[in-house]
Formats: sequence, structure tokens, C-alpha cells
Amino acid sequence: MPAGPREASTAVTLSDKVILISGVGPGLGRATARAALEAGARVVLGDLRGDSLTGIAGELDPSGARTAYLQADISLPSDCRALVDMARDRFGKLDALVHVAATDSVFGGLMDGNLEELSAVMEVNLRGTLELTRVAVPLLRERATSSVVMVGSTASVRQGLSAGNLAYGASKGALVTAVHHLASELGPLGIRVNTVAPGWKWGPVLERYMRAEAERAAVELDVIVESVSSKLALRRLPDDDDVAAVIAFFCSDGARSITGQTLFVDCGEIWH
Repeated sequence: MPAGPREASTAVTLSDKVILISGVGPGLGRATARAALEAGARVVLGDLRGDSLTGIAGELDPSGARTAYLQADISLPSDCRALVDMARDRFGKLDALVHVAATDSVFGGLMDGNLEELSAVMEVNLRGTLELTRVAVPLLRERATSSVVMVGSTASVRQGLSAGNLAYGASKGALVTAVHHLASELGPLGIRVNTVAPGWKWGPVLERYMRAEAERAAVELDVIVESVSSKLALRRLPDDDDVAAVIAFFCSDGARSITGQTLFVDCGEIWH
């Protein structure tokens, strides 16, 4: 589990910025929306699961004054357009686009995986992400400086501590490559493009997985957590808030000279 409670950071300001976040379910999407709101932004939230999205929006912004949300599937161009239109119609502009939405539903490697299902992962993680970015560019370029932040993964550069997940790793690797090209293409329009790449991180998804592993092994949850965190250079797991804080930084003017970069937020997984 992560290091423990800490005070919210006030180092990053997103005052008067409008940020569109895809994939706002429990976990990183929710944490990113909360970080943006706490830093002063107004947010447009999209997610495939409408019930969860409604609950998160109501929890983070009960008055609804600084939040708009829409059930959306980024693999559908019409849904991508609807999200961007919502940002324009509700708040009049768009300063940053954050891509949290992704799927990792296809497991296995080359020999034990189903390559026919690989295209389904690419459809969301790569094509859907690029589609939403393309639709957002005309609104983003109206700002003097704006930002696109991709959520990548340490799986893009190494298998690491997890079991083989070729489709997911390949899709995130393709996204990192796309970021290099997008940074060059969109830079002259004032749009920065970067990747934040977490590895194992504590949150609802990982907690469910580790509890299931502990039950299968008939051990306490702490044993499973320690088996993973002991392999990280910092000997602890980052959490969703750690990753969300870096995303918020990339959306801020403090990162106005940074583009085409991938920053790993993994407590030293890829270096250890």
C-alpha cells in the first residue's frame, strides 16, 4: 500500500482552465478529476459507465457549477465530438485534454494470447485516443498554450512485475510513439503532448486484484502488497493521487516548455 495520508499539494494551479478527462471511473480517472478541481479547473468528464460517472461527478462537485459530464465511448467518433462540444458549449473553451480511458481486457502473450482480439484493444487505446485528440485540436489551438496528456504504462517498455499482457503493452507502446509525432505536429499550434506512465499503483483496481491473489494464496493482503512493493526501488507502491498530481502538472503552465516526453510514475519499477 502507499506511504500513507498526506496533505493535498497546492504547488500546481489550474485556475480558469477547462480540462476534458476521458475514462473517469473509480481509480485514476476520479483522482485526476479531483486533482484538477482542487487546483482550480473546470472539468468535462467522460466515461463508458454512466452510473459511475454520475456518482463521481456528484461527489466531486455537488453544485455542478464547475463540472459537466457525458457517458461516452471514445471508440465512437460521434461520442468524441459530443465530449468536445460539451466543453465548448458549457465552458466556452478547452485548455487541456487528458486520456485516461483504456481497456486491458485481452490477456496473454504471443503464444497463449488471442491475436484476433488485439485489434479490440488498439481500437480504444490507440485509435479512440487519437480520434478524441483530433476532434479536440480545433478548440485546443484557440488557446495560447494548451496540453494533451496521455496515460501510458510501464508495460510499454517492459513486462515488469506483471504477467504477460502483449496487447495492452503494445497499445501503450504505440501511444508513446504517437506522442512523439503529435508533439512535432501540434507544437506549432501551441499544443503540448506528453505521456504519464504509471506501473503498479494502489487504487480500487489493484486492491481488488491483490485481495483476490491473497485469497487464492490463503495469505494476508499485506503479504501480496509487500511481494510487489519490495521489488520497487522506493519499496512502496505509488497511488492514483501520485499519478494524478503529475497529470495536473502537465496540464499547467508550469509545464509550458515540456512536450514529447514520457514520465514514469512507478516508484522505480523500470529501473530496478
